[in-house]
Amino acid sequence: MSKIQDKNRYYFFLRRYVDFMFKAAYRRVEYHGKEKIPQNAAIIYAFNHSNTMMDALVILAIDRQAKVFVSRADIFKHPIARKFFTFLKMLPINRKRDGMENLAKNNEVNEIVIDVLRNKIPFCISPEGTHRAKHSLMPLQKGIFRIALQANDAFGNEIPVFIVPVGIEFGHYFRFRSSLLVQIGEPINITKFVNENPNLNVPQQINALRDELTNQLQKVMLQIPDDENYNATLELAEMNGNCLLLDGCCLNRKSLNNKQQTASNKRTLLNRFISAKETIKNIENSLKSNQNSLERDKGLKTQELLDMAGDFSETRHTLGIGMSSVVKTNICLSIIWEKLLLLLGFPCFVFSAIATSPVTLLSIFVCSKFKDRAWHNSIKYLLSGILLPIFLLLFGSIITFVFSWKWGVVFAILFIPSFYFLHEYLRLIRIFVSDIKWLKNNDLRKLFLKMKNVECRM
Repeated sequence: MSKIQDKNRYYFFLRRYVDFMFKAAYRRVEYHGKEKIPQNAAIIYAFNHSNTMMDALVILAIDRQAKVFVSRADIFKHPIARKFFTFLKMLPINRKRDGMENLAKNNEVNEIVIDVLRNKIPFCISPEGTHRAKHSLMPLQKGIFRIALQANDAFGNEIPVFIVPVGIEFGHYFRFRSSLLVQIGEPINITKFVNENPNLNVPQQINALRDELTNQLQKVMLQIPDDENYNATLELAEMNGNCLLLDGCCLNRKSLNNKQQTASNKRTLLNRFISAKETIKNIENSLKSNQNSLERDKGLKTQELLDMAGDFSETRHTLGIGMSSVVKTNICLSIIWEKLLLLLGFPCFVFSAIATSPVTLLSIFVCSKFKDRAWHNSIKYLLSGILLPIFLLLFGSIITFVFSWKWGVVFAILFIPSFYFLHEYLRLIRIFVSDIKWLKNNDLRKLFLKMKNVECRM
């Protein structure tokens, strides 16, 4: 009887196409820390879950190796769906909301997962149990730790078992062709942990491992307390992450030496993350410190800055002004350059809009049926991956038949990048409009300068 981890040539053929389309769905992708992944071991990838199906594709694309995933059991109910998801190396898992009577079915799934891990095929699961489009880790569920401990009991004396934390940061949760930063955290050696803590019972082991994984995941993702200061803190983190405060008066730069400041100026997603992470840390420390009058004064100024950042964020989002406009040093030159690019690219935009209109219109229609916007990127990815090759063959064949094969080739060359060009052109329009709004809004720019003055006094 075949197993879910067995090699399948159809799967590996599809896998290459899936990875290619996944990378095309993002303007910029950075993976860091792959060298930390243990070799010759049983690996459980644990990732923060903020963007539905796209999170799984992030983990899948870490390397070429096949991986087994779990997903909610209700999507496996139909026999055809169950067969399809099994082909994609996905297993059903029941949650408490599915009824306590169904939780017992997870024992059978756990046995399959242990067999997968024994064969050194990575198993991937979100320990949060559900997705949420926020830079804040939810409490981790116990299932991942039970599986890890059971696997270690089954074969830990033969090969070590590791939980590998993966932090996923999207530049925008809901926008197609955004940016993506993926960081591999420090692996947790389950086998070593069990051997070094023989006196702990299973519940104690689970609690200790949950605390450790929580800590490791929070190191490789933006962890912002989900409180009344969330939006304001995120706003300041994005500002400093994008090197906003050009005069050096920002919450994180004061703690950096010259070498670190030079490194942080490099325009990489990782450096933006480091700067934003430091900003969040400094805000938290300032609000918590009340040991003396100086620290209390700093805390009050930090809260004043957060209040202004909250107002700034709300106004900026209401007006549709992007952070990219705020951070620019020469907004007028940018507007001129963007206008030139829009004019030059307009003919290609018209072609792209017309040629890919069935995909675009269907994406808009399907997305409108989903109240949870976190699904929108996944929908656009699926529809573009399925429909673009179909329309390429259909329209290309018609043009070849009506005109000639040469025109068919020309159409194919123009059509292949058209869907992605369309989104880049629409992005440029958004930036152009945003830049104009930022230039014209004196009140918002005055608030920005006021924020800088408060921060410089801290």
